[in-house]
Amino acid sequence: MPKHDNDLPPDIKKIAIQAGRRRNGVPKGLARCRVCGDWKGRCFWNNPLDWHKGPTPITCRCDANICHKCGEPIYEYRLGSNIYDEGSQQVLHVAGMLGMIHACGRPRIELPRQIEADWDKKYAPVLAGFPVELVYVGVRPRKDHTRKPIIVRARYAFDPGSFLEASKSKRMHYRSRLASDFYVEVVFHKVPERWGTLKSRGAELIAATSAASFEEAMINSLAIGLHPDEPAS
Repeated sequence: MPKHDNDLPPDIKKIAIQAGRRRNGVPKGLARCRVCGDWKGRCFWNNPLDWHKGPTPITCRCDANICHKCGEPIYEYRLGSNIYDEGSQQVLHVAGMLGMIHACGRPRIELPRQIEADWDKKYAPVLAGFPVELVYVGVRPRKDHTRKPIIVRARYAFDPGSFLEASKSKRMHYRSRLASDFYVEVVFHKVPERWGTLKSRGAELIAATSAASFEEAMINSLAIGLHPDEPAS
């Protein structure tokens, strides 16, 4: 048995140095991209049984494939690449088949999940049915000399303190996760049942949508996309 690090086989020594995570939970070998903010570089896979394969390249949104017809990213990340998902703290593979969802000129929409009745004892009974989060997706030039297109998002989280219920409706505000004077109000009309959204910038109403079903109302709202001045990342 080796008694010192210098006695370890080269491949094992390399793994011992490069494997693992930093204090923030991010794998060693990754750094934030100065343009899009994603993590990129080279790191080991999640499963230690795969470490013998060596570090795998991790790409960011700047490397996304560009559609030759519309000039926009086909998908958020490069097809067939590996990315680091900060939310799940996992290295994920981007399947090539994801490119099939791209359609030139079609709005990029992420349908929200609804708040479930058993989510929280205090808030869930009254907030159930409202969206957990609204995500407006758009394409903007990268903040570098290339100015190539990159996918960005503006996320709006529900504000339970703004919830208001009247005899004919329920409504709640959604605040941006970035410093912003933009916000969205989601309204549920009781009779007849109907969902609506109002997107505003301060006191200025930017867009209003409405539909009988939750899904249709969310599609209509998110299809609005990003306002030119709306903070997104």
